[in-house]
Amino acid sequence: MRMSLGNGVIQLAAGTPLALRGARNVELECTEGVVWLTLEGEPEDYLLAAGERKRIERGGLALVEGNPAGAIRLLGASSRAIRRSSGIKRLRDALARLPRFAKALDSLKFS
Repeated sequence: MRMSLGNGVIQLAAGTPLALRGARNVELECTEGVVWLTLEGEPEDYLLAAGERKRIERGGLALVEGNPAGAIRLLGASSRAIRRSSGIKRLRDALARLPRFAKALDSLKFS
């Protein structure tokens, strides 16, 4: 899903990260709840509570999601494209199923 927004508020939930690509010099403001933010190339992640802001300095990938729920506003992003990253949730769900898959393979008998 693609969205193009000005200074609108985006509601976020846990398990559904929002991917921001090329958001260089965009300021991300948490407007309610708590959000988790990770930035490509930075060794640490950030937890932002309502009223806190973090400037995205680089133009790489930034992932943000509710922790467990929150809302953000992007300042200085009026014409930037934002993509909801459902692929990450699918990958996380697939990885969670791997132990069951391995156990099922072990129970099969091949001759």
